[in-house]
Amino acid sequence: MTAGYGPSGKPIEFFGGCDPHALNPGSEFWTTLRDEDPARDTFVHLYVSERPWESGLIDPLLRAVADDGGVDVIITDTGLRRLYHPYDGGADCILETTEERDWLKAAHRDWLSGHPGGL
Repeated sequence: MTAGYGPSGKPIEFFGGCDPHALNPGSEFWTTLRDEDPARDTFVHLYVSERPWESGLIDPLLRAVADDGGVDVIITDTGLRRLYHPYDGGADCILETTEERDWLKAAHRDWLSGHPGGL
């Protein structure tokens, strides 16, 4: 899933000048959500695609995120049981069970922040 922002019904803006949909071939409009800040008249336009996995498939999207290209991406399985949201400087992983979370945390302990709060 990739996102663009703007007033409803207006052209979509991409932060950092990078069009994430060009990096996500076959993505199609899914839905529009209102930004949580009521002081702003901004909407989030979400686009999705479904593609069979192959090595290197999402490398251009991940590179754009890592390079702070202003790309908002969520990668998930088709059942929406696991979500991966990379961003410049880290990523959020939302998993199906606490056991799966604990296993992932233990397996990649060296990737975790040294901050006492885990941030």
